[in-house]
Amino acid sequence: MRPLTISLPDYLYEKLTQQAKTFETSIEELVLFQLKRDEARDTALAFLQKRAGRCLTVREPTLKKAKLYVWIIPVFTNVAPSVGVGEIVVNADTGEVLSTEKDIGAMIKKGHVSFGFKPFPLEKQTRLAELLALNGEKPLKATEKREMEILLAEEQTLQIQNLETLEKRLLS
Repeated sequence: MRPLTISLPDYLYEKLTQQAKTFETSIEELVLFQLKRDEARDTALAFLQKRAGRCLTVREPTLKKAKLYVWIIPVFTNVAPSVGVGEIVVNADTGEVLSTEKDIGAMIKKGHVSFGFKPFPLEKQTRLAELLALNGEKPLKATEKREMEILLAEEQTLQIQNLETLEKRLLS
């Protein structure tokens, strides 16, 4: 590791000294801790945005000791009023995200519920996917085509209702 020397204004040096005393550590260790915390938060945010876009965001991490040291980064919806939907776990030693795609999916779903969004029923989603795949392979029978059109119309109606719900929330 290379040594680094920086000059700080007196007030900032005093503030860092007080924080280091509170944590019973040196200023150097405190600064390294803060850098690692910020790096963990940025890693979690990048992981989240890659999978959920900008509908979710992160807050300040806390360090916890489980089997190993991990950063626990709280995840919130990105629309006011913000709602906590979960957390991302990052290995404190390696910086590796320990949370999974399934965790992110659950957070998105929890965020949707907090907005008042209604989900398209799973059995209807599955049947619509089957009909759309079948339609890509061969012409559908009249009854199958009609069923697909009905399901598409239901899904579209639900999407419009959810968008109207979001609009009301954003404008209130």
